[in-house]
Amino acid sequence: MSFAVLRYSRQTLWGDYMRAVAGVLLCGLPLLLLQVNRWVGVVLATACLLFLLFLGRTVLRQMTRYVLSSDTLAADGPAGGLVEWARLERMALAYYSTKRDRSGGWMQLMVRSVGARSVKVDSSLDGFYDIVERAAEAAGVRRLELSRATRVNLRSMGITVAGQEEPE
Repeated sequence: MSFAVLRYSRQTLWGDYMRAVAGVLLCGLPLLLLQVNRWVGVVLATACLLFLLFLGRTVLRQMTRYVLSSDTLAADGPAGGLVEWARLERMALAYYSTKRDRSGGWMQLMVRSVGARSVKVDSSLDGFYDIVERAAEAAGVRRLELSRATRVNLRSMGITVAGQEEPE
């Protein structure tokens, strides 16, 4: 039985760390060094909290490795999970656009097997296509009803699920 160990690239993580630290500093330092209006302080504190959460998520992504096999997808880390392809219960593939013309953005896959925690990965993960392909295969075998958005996003990746092809 073969398997692949997948991680987020150092380049992706480095960029996320830089954005998180810059956000915390830009929002947190004025609160520590200046006297700001109460409402400006609330906005800055809220933004600082969001950047701290983003920083925490980036740390979790760095600490997690994903093991993809023909039978399972395991997220081995602090917020880990295990998806058994033979017991796949839910699959959703979402696209988040960063431009109006939808030319930029990222995809996020969420999969869950019966009685287990869901596992979420995004398209910056090395091996993302392989995970999506394996999940789609399992969804076809299990005859899961996929949302229209998931089917459209799969098709944009060149993947179809047996029995759920859409007419052109």
